[in-house]
Amino acid sequence: MATFNEFWVQLENELIGFAEGSLKTHRDTAIKDGRTFLEKTKSDLERWTKMLAEGRLTRDDFEWLVKGKKDLAELNALKQEGLAQVALDRFINGLIDTVVSTAFKAFL
Repeated sequence: MATFNEFWVQLENELIGFAEGSLKTHRDTAIKDGRTFLEKTKSDLERWTKMLAEGRLTRDDFEWLVKGKKDLAELNALKQEGLAQVALDRFINGLIDTVVSTAFKAFL
């Protein structure tokens, strides 16, 4: 089973890959906004991944909790670059999915 630090490194790598694949022309900005979101949720993710690994949270519970943090993703830099709301929504939903799938790979 992975440690939280190993998970965090993997999550940052997954964020970079996701940003490159989803917003090629805004890659660096997407990575910046994605990292800001991850930092805002880091303490919660640390607690929740521990609970997930211990079996105190189900997959559905973990996913629900992470999705509940969606409002912390302000994506200010991407908004300043003029991305449409649809593209912003697609990015944050993909970022949430990346967090969830990376946690499942690391802890389950």
